[in-house]
Amino acid sequence: MSRLGKTGRAAVAFLLLAGLQRGVSLLILPFITLAMSPAEYGAASILTASSLLLVAVVAAPLEQLVFRASAREDEDAPALIRTAGAYCYIGLPAIAGLSAVVVALVQPELFGISGRIWAIEVLAIGFQPAATYFALPCVRARQDLRKFVWLALTSVVFTAGSKLIFIVILELGVLGWAISDLISGVLSALIAILAVRLPRARITWRRVRYVLNFSLPLIPHRASFWALLSLSRPAMATVTTLTQVGLLSFGLNLASVASMIVTEIQQAVLPRYSRERFPAPTDETKTPVRIQLVVAVAVPAIVGAGIAIAGQWVFAASYWQSFALTGILLCGQAAWGLYLIPMNYLVQAAGRPKFSALASMSGAAVIMLGIFTAGARFGALGAAFATTSGFIVMAVVALILTRLLHLDIRWRTWSACWPEVLIGTISLGLSVAALSLPIGSLISYGFAAATIILATGATVSTLRRRSPAEIDAEQ
Repeated sequence: MSRLGKTGRAAVAFLLLAGLQRGVSLLILPFITLAMSPAEYGAASILTASSLLLVAVVAAPLEQLVFRASAREDEDAPALIRTAGAYCYIGLPAIAGLSAVVVALVQPELFGISGRIWAIEVLAIGFQPAATYFALPCVRARQDLRKFVWLALTSVVFTAGSKLIFIVILELGVLGWAISDLISGVLSALIAILAVRLPRARITWRRVRYVLNFSLPLIPHRASFWALLSLSRPAMATVTTLTQVGLLSFGLNLASVASMIVTEIQQAVLPRYSRERFPAPTDETKTPVRIQLVVAVAVPAIVGAGIAIAGQWVFAASYWQSFALTGILLCGQAAWGLYLIPMNYLVQAAGRPKFSALASMSGAAVIMLGIFTAGARFGALGAAFATTSGFIVMAVVALILTRLLHLDIRWRTWSACWPEVLIGTISLGLSVAALSLPIGSLISYGFAAATIILATGATVSTLRRRSPAEIDAEQ
């Protein structure tokens, strides 16, 4: 068995498990939509979106540092990993506990959600990064499949089980949502501590300073990324009804199936970018970029086709009007997939996170402006157009940054894959059309079927193509 074949099978295993771990909330979404009204779901989505913002500020920037240190394994790596791990395992839970007490005592109702529920969610935030932003990146970068299986599957069980118990069975609504987040966060953190022990290394101020210097510039980037994904929910709540917020949130969750798959492919290739040298590309990133270019458009197309075919049979009728805006949001997911490529070269390969926030902040600004104009006037549909526009701006600015910072990247290397990218783009257009047509119509089904054929063909053609280096490795 060739090393290339083993690597490919390991990558598929990581992709499937991580996709299941990230997508568990989507798997139980049909049950959630039956147990919660669009207004309740909108309130719960605001809670989750606000939680994601806090995590983006206090923990998410560490993920790329942990991934880079674990993949490179240089002499400073153990100390850097221990510093980040101690913060996630000990520091954040303590800070969250104190903050939750303060919130419970002084926070009045906000966005229609009581201070007690907000306090539970704040406490849950302190436990979530241990697995998500420390343990999982560690084992993923080290290609430790056994531990990754353990972490991912237990996370799936905790998340799905607690949501079904407290929301579907006990019918606790938004309160049940927050309790579920807390229970799954605590249990996942305990499993992370058992699975990924901190290395024996001394934490010095020099290492702490390096962690801060690498991570702090990424806070605006991750906060802006939160804005791109989640700002629309609380912002929409200020200009329209919770029902419109719920419809938009439902569309965003459906579209996030595409971003979940694209993100897992991104995670699989991150070690390659971390080992890349300039001028780029070397053999480390030639194939990953080719695959990312095609799946960025093909995956959202296939997701949209699946919704057009099966959505009416899976979800409650009160949510069907979200299908059309989901097609618009899927175009934004395609732009997100393209954005990842220049950002990987900027942060992982070049190690220059200082200006990384410019792209995501530009996109967030477009989304904010669009929500308060198009969202206020056209509701969830207007917000969907604003969100997609923000992703497109983000991708363009990220590419411009690689030029302005003089990264030596030969983009013409991938010109040969333009047929697959073009076919994938056409299939995405057909997918959007299928979602915009009357639900269950023959024309909609025809467009969806054509989408699946074209997008699958483009993806298979890309995966079958071999570079000279890969051919030599197989021989």
